[in-house]
Amino acid sequence: MSERDFMKKLKRIIKEALKNSYDVVYADKLIYKVIVNPELRYEPFDSANPMRGDYAFQTDLMIKKTENGKEIPLVVIETKYKSLTTHDVILYSAKAQKHKEIYPHLRYGLIIGGMDKIVRRFFVHNNGFDFAYALRNFNKEDLNELSKIIEQQIDNAEGILKVFMKKNSQKKKVKSFNTIIQLH
Repeated sequence: MSERDFMKKLKRIIKEALKNSYDVVYADKLIYKVIVNPELRYEPFDSANPMRGDYAFQTDLMIKKTENGKEIPLVVIETKYKSLTTHDVILYSAKAQKHKEIYPHLRYGLIIGGMDKIVRRFFVHNNGFDFAYALRNFNKEDLNELSKIIEQQIDNAEGILKVFMKKNSQKKKVKSFNTIIQLH
């Protein structure tokens, strides 16, 4: 199985697990930078349709919801298959951080196919990922566990998104914030 085949199969499985509540998109683009040009206008001009190479990175998989006619990214999943290098972790972690600068609610993950563990270099070099999962094969137990993790990440993104949403001219007030790390 190639990395691309792994990604496409994973997309179908995640889509089925989410029961059409969200869109799961393959190879979508997401803005990583917004600038003010010399004419004091924002770039990219069309933030709803970002283009790779124009302040946008292509993601492997993205989970989005549509609200008021606008697509809102919630979770991005980068994938690797049968190998994860130090360079991969540094690169994708930096990519995650750039996206989170624009979308502070966004949750970012890494799924490594064909491996049964997350290698130590992930923990040494990770700065931007919110979750990672080693998916050796597509057995039911692992897929159930992965589905729960993804659903938790969607809930986290939705919760943080509410902080920024205006309701009755007031932003949501929050008393606490707590991140829990689970290792299995």
